[in-house]
Amino acid sequence: MDSRQVTIISTGNEELDIKLGGGIPHPSLIIIEGAHGTGKTVLAQQFLLGALRSGFKAIVVTTETTAKGYVIKSRNAGVDLTDYYIKARLTVYSLQLPGARWTKSHASRLLPILGRFIIDSIDRYDVFVVDSLSHIAIYTTPTRVLDFFNRVRIIADKGKTIILTIHPNIVREDLVTRARAICDGYITLSTAVVGGRSVKVMKIVKLKGAHTQFESTISYDVDPAFGIKIVPIALARA
Repeated sequence: MDSRQVTIISTGNEELDIKLGGGIPHPSLIIIEGAHGTGKTVLAQQFLLGALRSGFKAIVVTTETTAKGYVIKSRNAGVDLTDYYIKARLTVYSLQLPGARWTKSHASRLLPILGRFIIDSIDRYDVFVVDSLSHIAIYTTPTRVLDFFNRVRIIADKGKTIILTIHPNIVREDLVTRARAICDGYITLSTAVVGGRSVKVMKIVKLKGAHTQFESTISYDVDPAFGIKIVPIALARA
């Protein structure tokens, strides 16, 4: 039986909170899956902003940009993390190191190292974000992928929130099925054209710990002035 004391924390976005039934569960293990351009980073940053505003301390490991670039990207998307970064409430580490060669051999070793690093940092942070897992999971072995998911599951059970972003079809389907089974939240992102307008679509496959009913399909845009902005368009469900 799950004995964790689960609370709901705001995402920092009132419209999104309403759609999610109040916010996101803490502690939890949340996986955000989506192709390039669907808004994985921005959504993770929105969840991160809410956690920081709630008084939590957080760390991000980014594989897609520099630490500075990650913070600038949040500001440009209207989900500004700058103050928290300056005040050391938010730590950002980048795997994009100057002069380092990104090879398959190096990448295959990073997932176990990342898992151990998160475990070693468990007493210093409340929220962990990996954006994205794709670049290091694609080259590693299925055993290492499964071991990593098991490690972050244990960390979430110790009272932490883990947010992982990943592209589709990066790991084997049986491992994806395992990840869906052990996570608390599984969100898929895509894009759609409705009435001639391109929108992003969030489908909540799973959100364990939500205190009230949430909407399973949410359409939204990213506004540089406001961050995530809900689009009130009824999308036909398959």
